[in-house]
Amino acid sequence: MLKALTYALTASTLFVLPNALANDIAQGDVIEVELNQVIPTQPSVGYDQVYYKLGRFEHDKKKLFDEICEANGQRGLSSFDKETSNAHDSTTFECKEAVGERKKDMKTIVIAPNGDYYLTDGHHTFNVFWTMPEGGEDFPVHVVVDKDYRNLDSMDSFWDAMIADGNTWLFDSEGKAIVPNALPQSLGLENFQNDNYRSLMYFSRDVGWNKPKQPVPFLEFYWSKEVRQEIDLNDYDLASKQGYTKAITDVSQFLLSLDTNNVGGSNKSAKEMGQFEEFQQKGLDKQLREGKGKVSYMINYKTALN
Repeated sequence: MLKALTYALTASTLFVLPNALANDIAQGDVIEVELNQVIPTQPSVGYDQVYYKLGRFEHDKKKLFDEICEANGQRGLSSFDKETSNAHDSTTFECKEAVGERKKDMKTIVIAPNGDYYLTDGHHTFNVFWTMPEGGEDFPVHVVVDKDYRNLDSMDSFWDAMIADGNTWLFDSEGKAIVPNALPQSLGLENFQNDNYRSLMYFSRDVGWNKPKQPVPFLEFYWSKEVRQEIDLNDYDLASKQGYTKAITDVSQFLLSLDTNNVGGSNKSAKEMGQFEEFQQKGLDKQLREGKGKVSYMINYKTALN
């Protein structure tokens, strides 16, 4: 059932349905949306990153609710019940802070001239929420309005501005340029191409690099553009832990060797993009921990799919 503005939680936190009635929203506001209301701005995701989260949530219910709290800007989980708490119902668990207290942890949208919401950060997290058993297309989550483009006169002008502002990623999973019309029109993993290079950037975090305090939008994709020029992931068995270990190691070593002031066309240096000084073996060991490492969760989940 369509509803207009129902109420304001705080001065900057609004619950809004549907997009067309969101006239009172301003840049910087925190609003609640359902996942089916946001439109992607990138054509691919790293399936393996999504598989890791789904695999972990199957075995670590606390982590699931902690992730939801963080996505809503609430720092983390305060309390929940393994038997009765439901991810789809925020009244069944408690977070450490109020919605929107930590905007820096939240995902972002922009508003197009036609009133639609375009997701500019959070494609992996929101695809996890869409896919998980207690999620779905109507899963509610709060986002920050990063920019309002409703003053523009057309959708063509909107896409020109999105490109100029770096708010869309118009390269497919093979690194080839695409046009905005080729972007997915909805979340849902089946609507996205699988980019293994993007996955390797996620799993090489804390090994060869980490996200800087002020990352550029689509940070990992810029890194991926550099990696795909030098490393052919078809040479690795990404269905096995051994193969993934080798891939993470080689990707991280390559990242550490980069000496550029324009990573992937970002106009940022390798250091500005989060490059480490040296290889972090502890970071790799943590990823590979038997049963509880990110790679272990991912491989186990992916294997069960086949």
